[in-house]
Amino acid sequence: MSRLGDRPLTRRRFAASTYTAGRAVPGTSADTVFLGSVQPMRGKDRQVLPEGIRQRDGRKVYTDRGTLRVDDQLTGDAADQVLFDGFAYVVVHIDSDHPLIEHDHALLIRVQEGT
Repeated sequence: MSRLGDRPLTRRRFAASTYTAGRAVPGTSADTVFLGSVQPMRGKDRQVLPEGIRQRDGRKVYTDRGTLRVDDQLTGDAADQVLFDGFAYVVVHIDSDHPLIEHDHALLIRVQEGT
């Protein structure tokens, strides 16, 4: 399916963390390219985000269903990051409830330097 404004974006997916001597060791990452339409995040979009991150730099991406994932504390899977315009953005919310067009609407927050 083609969406207006689709462009190649990079998804960085992390393997589940492991534990060594009781300390979490982050999983390795792998980058893949996918197509998505990046849009500015509006106030209505920010309402679904936790208060601590609502004011940070954010974007939204429209892409095929199942392309991106958020944190899953049960399985230990880390959220994907989307790289574009020289910055990394972490996926914090995905909405796939659209009755006419099958796609994901993912909300992204820019990763702060040093994290």
